[in-house]
Amino acid sequence: MKKLPAVLTALVVTAALAGCSTGGDAPQAEAPASSAASEGVAPAEANDTDLHFLAMMTPHHEQAVEMSEIILAVDGVSDATRDLAQRILDGQAEEIGIMRGWADAWGQDDLMQMHSVHIANGMLTGDQMGSLERLADASAGDATAVAEAEKTFLELMHSHHEGAIAMTQGEIADGGYTDLQDLAQQMVDVQTAEMAEIDGLLGR
Repeated sequence: MKKLPAVLTALVVTAALAGCSTGGDAPQAEAPASSAASEGVAPAEANDTDLHFLAMMTPHHEQAVEMSEIILAVDGVSDATRDLAQRILDGQAEEIGIMRGWADAWGQDDLMQMHSVHIANGMLTGDQMGSLERLADASAGDATAVAEAEKTFLELMHSHHEGAIAMTQGEIADGGYTDLQDLAQQMVDVQTAEMAEIDGLLGR
């Protein structure tokens, strides 16, 4: 597996061992001890759509966490953008823990590894990520540069969310594992609201 952002390590370990949740109504990552999942096999109701979604959405979320970490490290970013970035980081890190918990329990390490390097569905290219990092690094003590880094983050995250929402449609429509379908719907709801928030911050 590729190296995860530092903030994810504890969540991934926790989800793999004991399950993880996003709240009272969120799906659970832990499978019953008697199920096939406990033996490293996906449960019967989980289909290829579910497995592909886990493998593709996990790196998509990991990149959103990285993007958020970059902008949160910039001094002078507005409180509104900082709050949004922190919520994206926290929420998507938790969802990564859930998805990796299922993938580990279902013995999907090879599939997760295969898709871990893919760039698709609104993800930033290496050049785009590098550009964001350079803007952030160059912004120290320069209000104009901070504003440019913040604007770039917001624009890129909006596109990133659009790609994620498009990815979830197939899972919601064709997935077989109900808890994962519910998680996908949660992603749509949260990220749709965050896109509207980004539009407001950008003055659209």
